[in-house]
Amino acid sequence: MIRQMLAAAMLVAGAGGAAAQEGGAAAPAEKDRPWTLSLLGGITAVQAQADQPFASLGLSRNFGNAWVKGEITYVGSGDARALTIPADTWIGGLSAGTYVGNLGLEAHALLGTRRFDASSFRTQAGQAINVGRSGSLFGLGGSISYDIAVADRLFITPYAGVDYNQIDFAVALTGPSGRPISSQQQSADGVIGSAGAAITHMFANDGGSIGLNAAINTASNIAAVAQVGAGQRTAAGTPRFVDAPKTSGSWGELGASLSFNVSKAMAIDLSLIQTVSFPFGDTTAAIAGLRFRF
Repeated sequence: MIRQMLAAAMLVAGAGGAAAQEGGAAAPAEKDRPWTLSLLGGITAVQAQADQPFASLGLSRNFGNAWVKGEITYVGSGDARALTIPADTWIGGLSAGTYVGNLGLEAHALLGTRRFDASSFRTQAGQAINVGRSGSLFGLGGSISYDIAVADRLFITPYAGVDYNQIDFAVALTGPSGRPISSQQQSADGVIGSAGAAITHMFANDGGSIGLNAAINTASNIAAVAQVGAGQRTAAGTPRFVDAPKTSGSWGELGASLSFNVSKAMAIDLSLIQTVSFPFGDTTAAIAGLRFRF
């Protein structure tokens, strides 16, 4: 399920309440500073697989009730485990969205390349196995959300979305001795649906927000799950690659976020996302980011 970061979902959800409070219109500070440069990084701890660090650089432009964002993300291979061949991944993302009153609409596309490194896999004779080519990934999706004002600075935002993903990965093949003898590259594609809700409380004269998020995700093919895109769902906010057989499955995600303005031109975003009953091992992602408005 490529969807996700590349505005981290929790951070986007936290910003949603501000848009609702202004009735979908850009705040004066946003009109004076329509551009936003964002930097974020973190690590995803994947149970029984590689712990994967990630970082991204994004540039967005507000146009009143609408916005467009371009982003480059790097996802590291982390620690190689089992027979999964590690791969460093670079992803380019483009997303756009608009508010119609309190209704939010968003669409995104991702295209990336993966560089496999099998140097840690050795045959019984001590020779490294070969990996024939690099891989790629592709993602396309969209989401819809609605901001509901519960109190003066408290908002609930239900949302839903769908993504199509395709990803290449590689595994080491073993011989009778149990040692690697070669590698095999595979490609998987699938569709994921997500639904959930975020609750956001604005504070410090709307200079910050704290939020909680819960979502349910269902994938037609777990092997195609690559959480690396942009959107308004927690599923979209966590870089994670899971190499697995072609198996469908469902799981939950819980998240918490904190955003606050350091100045009119700078903000800090923090979030933590935990999967619940992910079929091939739960993940925990910690994300920190900076936003510069100009």
